Amino acid sequence: MNKSLATQRLVNQFVEMAKIASPSRKESNFAAYLKKELETLGFSVEFDNAGEKVGGDIGNLIATLPGTKAAEPLMFCCHMDTVLPCEGIRPIIDGDVIRSDGTTILSGDDKAGIVAIIEAIRRIRERKVEHGLLQVVFTICEEVGMFGSKGM
Repeated sequence: MNKSLATQRLVNQFVEMAKIASPSRKESNFAAYLKKELETLGFSVEFDNAGEKVGGDIGNLIATLPGTKAAEPLMFCCHMDTVLPCEGIRPIIDGDVIRSDGTTILSGDDKAGIVAIIEAIRRIRERKVEHGLLQVVFTICEEVGMFGSKGM
């Protein structure tokens, strides 16, 4: 895949993710989207019980991809929740900048990090790069006190 197609894929996925509301304690819709994406990339996905501890609708997402060679494991981590107001987000692509339409936040924290992780893993898989065990952890409730990380 050439660079411009991969970049466009990343931008498209970020815009798609930004539109998914994921307020603290209500990350389940976004978590379901991420679970599907990671399973498509070959990961096994599970959720812990951190959501139960904080009155949330889902726990932390923990995804594991076995290694293809003996090497140190590598873990990526971001948070799934977004500050309010995160309903009805309408991202706009303005040249090389993605921004909101001005009526809401963009929801870029931490969806920009999440899309970067997914795209990096997608490229590793497409290029058949050998790697050690990969783990991805997407936590809940970071914006209200890092409760997902604390509950893990």
